Amino acid sequence: MKLNNIFYHKKIIEILLIILPITLLFSNVLAETILFILILIFLVQINLKYFFNSIKNFIFIFLIIFWILLILNSLINIENNPSYERAIFFIRFPLYILAINFFINKKNINLNKIFNYWGIIFFIIFFDLIFQYFNNVNLFGFEAIQQDGVKRLGGFMSDELKISNLIFHFSSIIFSYFFSKSYNISKKLTYFSLLFLFFSVVLIFLSAERANFITSICFLFIVFIIISFHNLKFFTNIFIIFLITLYILFNLNNNLTKRMLVNIVPNIKLLENHSGKSFLNQDSHYFAHYSAAYQIFQNNKIFGVGLKNFRNFCDNDNFNDKIHPSWQTRKCATHPHSFYFEILSELGITGFLSILIFFSIAFFNFYKVFFKTKDIFLLFNSLIIAMYFLPIPRGSFFNNWNAIIFWTIFSFLYARFKSLENKND
Repeated sequence: MKLNNIFYHKKIIEILLIILPITLLFSNVLAETILFILILIFLVQINLKYFFNSIKNFIFIFLIIFWILLILNSLINIENNPSYERAIFFIRFPLYILAINFFINKKNINLNKIFNYWGIIFFIIFFDLIFQYFNNVNLFGFEAIQQDGVKRLGGFMSDELKISNLIFHFSSIIFSYFFSKSYNISKKLTYFSLLFLFFSVVLIFLSAERANFITSICFLFIVFIIISFHNLKFFTNIFIIFLITLYILFNLNNNLTKRMLVNIVPNIKLLENHSGKSFLNQDSHYFAHYSAAYQIFQNNKIFGVGLKNFRNFCDNDNFNDKIHPSWQTRKCATHPHSFYFEILSELGITGFLSILIFFSIAFFNFYKVFFKTKDIFLLFNSLIIAMYFLPIPRGSFFNNWNAIIFWTIFSFLYARFKSLENKND
């Protein structure tokens, strides 16, 4: 009976993880429910001794400290009516990390099955986006969004134009898993995993979402560099494939090419500093958000204004002197489209430094284990997380949808790290 229960629990866990990206396509509530069930299964299956041993690590301790800081920040900013839900329920992510580590390293869930099904799911997503690109509607009849002469593809997410975020992060971890398993063992599977990554970049390009296209290109470029150190001939072959792919993309659609590539150059010029005015006083709606967020931070340097409160403090005419005249009436949004400015404005320097310290120590430990083990999956997964911190326009760091994706990738990274760390003790 006990063996049957173990088998039964493993099947449930595997099914829940397999359908997680599907729920992220259609419902935050369903995705959150999966997290809750996984955490509940974890807590029910462990004993107190295992739990206390599990929390004796720097990842969990730092995240618990950060959770406490979020609650204290909310109490300090009580007059601003911050999001208490975001503060209180952040605890689910440290527990989620422990749960994934437990399922992978103690319950030995079938990762091959999970990643194979994820691959199938994303091939369906790819096909749906290609169908939408050529037919203007996807398989469910959701229309592509016409914007500035370009089709914006939402696929199964309809008019929520953020599917490229899901594609990049899950496709990258799928690639990382299969590449790490096949490299130096199966050349066919290695090429296939790289072609899968290429294909995901192509689909992100077609979706017309610039931030994740830049992110995916940066990730791909670093992957190329890493591969070139190990096998120059292999690198040359895939680089030729990459150049052919780029050539096809550049000639596919003039308006799309202009949006995704040509217009990036003027955006880079926004980084130039002009004497006599604030660096953030640039002709860009993103910089208008950044300037408003930074000025909120300047007025609330230690603790910010509280979670989810940028939207409630950005509409301040006193900020206009340091915002480009074209965007003074459009400086507000639900978030400032930058993790850095969001954290500074809402949590102040205490929140910003705590996150900076946490990820600095985490990456130091991850790479220390990598240099001992040369584990490709650990390296590439840590790069996926690092890509989150590129200084380009982003969604909210604390938004439930973004957070579930981020901490899912981080959980798999942590599980690999703990597995390798235990083997090398």
